[in-house]
Amino acid sequence: MSKKRPLGALEDSVMEFLWTSDGAASPAQTHEAVAPELAYTTVMTVLTRLWDKGRLTRHRVGRTYVYSPVLSEAEHHADSMQHSLGEAGDRTAVLNSFVETLSKEDAAALRKILHRKRK
Repeated sequence: MSKKRPLGALEDSVMEFLWTSDGAASPAQTHEAVAPELAYTTVMTVLTRLWDKGRLTRHRVGRTYVYSPVLSEAEHHADSMQHSLGEAGDRTAVLNSFVETLSKEDAAALRKILHRKRK
């Protein structure tokens, strides 16, 4: 995936809403769920920018577009982690620091994943 800028707070909120929505969402649905206190056009602009960045797909339904995430939430966060790791001078040190901060439950989950990957 190409390099992408981090998401802003409103973009984060829009993405979180879309990840939890059943199917595509319209700008009106997104506006109501995410930021009804903001202007509708502000939410429209965020959706358009996310589409321009390649984070959303859109298709017409009647007179409006509906939007869906390109990546799942898990894929998005994995992509962000890969990006951060790619910028590190010492990848091993970054991975070690990350693993040191994991809870026992997360460390056990990571061990299971790594074990499955080896098979």
